[in-house]
Amino acid sequence: MAGIRIENLAKTYYIKDRKITALSDINLEVDDNSFVTVVGRSGSGKTTLLRILCGLEEKSQGQIYYTKGEDIISKPKISMVFQEPRLMPWLTVEENIGFSLINENPKVKKRKVDLHLELLGLKAFKDAYPNQISGGMAQRVALGRTLCYDPEIILMDEPLGALDAFTRQNLQREIVNLFANRQKTVIFVTHDVDEAILLGQKVVILEKGSVKKQIPIDLPYPRSPESERFFKYRQEILRTIMGN
Repeated sequence: MAGIRIENLAKTYYIKDRKITALSDINLEVDDNSFVTVVGRSGSGKTTLLRILCGLEEKSQGQIYYTKGEDIISKPKISMVFQEPRLMPWLTVEENIGFSLINENPKVKKRKVDLHLELLGLKAFKDAYPNQISGGMAQRVALGRTLCYDPEIILMDEPLGALDAFTRQNLQREIVNLFANRQKTVIFVTHDVDEAILLGQKVVILEKGSVKKQIPIDLPYPRSPESERFFKYRQEILRTIMGN
C-alpha cells in the first residue's frame, strides 16, 4: 500500500480581481494502510484537498509525496468516490462495477466483478440499471467499481451524506470491514463528527483551508457512539471546530 506526505500545500484562484485562498500551508502525513477522516465547516477546503490529491485540480504551491514506510515511491493507483454515485445510466450494476476493467481479460474481469457483487450484497441486482436501485445500492455500486480498480489509495468525498440514517449506518459498517480486510489507505471527508470517529484512525480538522488539529482515535473497531471515550473525542472535535 501507499501513504501520502503533504508539505506546504496551497491552492489559490481568482474571481475577477479577488484572490481566493482555498488551501494554505497544508502539512499532513497519511500513513500507508491507514484510515484518515477529514472534518471542518463548509468551505474549509476538504473537497479541494481531495480533488488535488486525485489530480482533478492543480495545486498552487507545495509538494505531495507518495510513501511506503520511510521511502518515497512513484505515484500509486488512486481512486475517488464522490457524494453522488456517478454511475453510467445505460449500464447495468454488473457493467458499472466492471467499468474500470475495460481492458482486463474477460475471465479475470468476470471473476473480479462477481467477487465484488457478492461482497457488497448486489448479486441479486446485477442486471438492474441505476434508476432501478436505491441510493444506498447505487453507492455500493460506486464503491464496488472503485474496489475493482484495486487502487492503493481511496479518496472518499462525503459518499454517505445523501443517505438515510439506517442505510448510512449499514454502509459505515461495510466500509470499516472492507478497510480491515483489503489493506487500503483511505482519506474520507465528512461533515458528520460521529462518522469521522466511527471510521477514522485519525481525524484531521480543517479550518479556512489550513489544518487546525489532528486527533488520533485510539478505539478498536467496531466503535460505539455511546462509549465514554467516544463522547470525549466528540467533545474535543466539536470544541476545536467551534473554536472553544
